Amino acid sequence: MLGRRSSFVLLVFAGLLVGAACSDDDDEEPPVVEPVVVLDEVGDPEGELNLLAFAGYVEDGSSDPAFDWVTPFERETGCTVHVQYADSGDEMLDVLTTEDSGFDGASVPGDIARELINERTVAAVDPEIIPGWDRVLAPLRGDNARHYIVEGDVFGVPALYGPNFLMFDERAVRPKPTSWEVVYEPDTKYGGRIAMLDSPMSIADAALYLSAAEPELGIDDPYALTPPQLEAATNLLQQQAPLVGLYWTFFTDTIEAFGSGDVVVGTGWPIALSLLQIQDQPIAALIPEEGATGWADTWMVAADAEHPNCMLRWMGRTLSAEVQDEMARWYGGAPSNAHACALIREELGDFADLADSLRFGRCGDREFLASLELWRTPTVDCGDERGRACTGAPAWREAWEEVRR
Repeated sequence: MLGRRSSFVLLVFAGLLVGAACSDDDDEEPPVVEPVVVLDEVGDPEGELNLLAFAGYVEDGSSDPAFDWVTPFERETGCTVHVQYADSGDEMLDVLTTEDSGFDGASVPGDIARELINERTVAAVDPEIIPGWDRVLAPLRGDNARHYIVEGDVFGVPALYGPNFLMFDERAVRPKPTSWEVVYEPDTKYGGRIAMLDSPMSIADAALYLSAAEPELGIDDPYALTPPQLEAATNLLQQQAPLVGLYWTFFTDTIEAFGSGDVVVGTGWPIALSLLQIQDQPIAALIPEEGATGWADTWMVAADAEHPNCMLRWMGRTLSAEVQDEMARWYGGAPSNAHACALIREELGDFADLADSLRFGRCGDREFLASLELWRTPTVDCGDERGRACTGAPAWREAWEEVRR
């Protein structure tokens, strides 16, 4: 996942690689040899909980007294919460895969989740022991849960999710765009003023566009790309690179760039859209005709957690409608528990309709959620009849490095 931590200051204040054969060692994820650890009961709390998280997921009222789900949790469970923040998914991956990291759990983004699962860094849980599991939106327990449910094993509970939509300046971008071609094609009118995510996950965005623009490529899943499909997506991104005015890591970068007019169109997140519109900036967003990818974070418990029972209680607590409401309004995402949507609408008062907009990921809209291609770790195993014919995370990282050179 991309950088997030610095964002909450604003909230407080209002080729070569793709030509390699898919069996190349660099493109293989490590073989899974360890059995899956499944936690199927909750024991007595150990009194401590050590979390690794993105800023905004563990609020204790110190940023804003109105947002505090840590203090009630500590009071109810006796588990004292300690948190260390990570700025990106890559940082989180590095920390969690360090031997004896000391963390009981983390808010894991979908783009690194499978790597943690394959290495058995995280444990599976029996969802029956998690209060509120039956209230998780159906797509996040089924077809759109491949980032954390693997071969029937459930590696955590959903936190928040959101779309990676097309954001644009209504004054500068006319007519209103309908396709991602406005950011990819060489004849775009907005060259030099385009914003794109600085992440290998942008390959999935390009692949999604190509699935419609060049159907002969046969792209059905933007995360399951054969070497030729990855090459096509990489070529598109390399062709696009001179047109990009901003490759962003922190969403605050998009707020500054759209606010100043340095960029006028590109990928964006709900929290950036919200803060720009709060500032009365003429910025809008939409889902193009080709569709959109999305991000989804999952609370996962470490396989070697020292305090697993406190972590399991945290996972259950953060899945409650009350905490999901607070998290969604503070962090800027959509709750995974649909029952939180009514609370969000109540808190928004006269602006309750915003809950149904892209600013809140069309809260509770199962069809919309199911339409998002949520980030997940690309693997050599295509997940279909093609078998191990696809490209894995190492190949995607190398491809993105080629784009950014």
